[in-house]
Amino acid sequence: FAQAIDDEKKEQEVKMEQTERQRTEEKIQWLSRYRKALRRQQILDMDLEQARGMVLCHASPMDGMPRASGHSDKTGRAAERLMRAETRCAAAAADAHRIRSEVQWSISTVFDPTQRELLRRRYLLGQTLTEISEQMHLEYRWVRRLHRKAVLRAVTELPPAS
Repeated sequence: FAQAIDDEKKEQEVKMEQTERQRTEEKIQWLSRYRKALRRQQILDMDLEQARGMVLCHASPMDGMPRASGHSDKTGRAAERLMRAETRCAAAAADAHRIRSEVQWSISTVFDPTQRELLRRRYLLGQTLTEISEQMHLEYRWVRRLHRKAVLRAVTELPPAS
């Protein structure tokens, strides 16, 4: 009978640990949204630069030389692409700014300054745990443990990701 109780306790502990790991992963995903939004914004910025290049490429020079028919169609399409790219870039920048504010607020709720700095470096600056351990002069294993604790404290209740 005692063995059955011990087995049940161990099973409950394993379930609790799995639940905590799942909660930690969800919170890490939530905190990582800003870095993902920045990457998306960078890709859209490159697309915008490419669209600007296409407009310049197809723009009519003022030399008075006749152009092939369809040249104005290419210019118009390039201009439309440029306007779409500008709209997407502006939306991505606004989204990244909003997400950064949410993540920054969440990090600011962590009481311990070391944990707060660790989260800032990881989720706002995009540093790896190895870089953080080197720059903060902490042992890597300690940074990993501290990161897990800080993540659990940073976001007490996950707001819906928009």
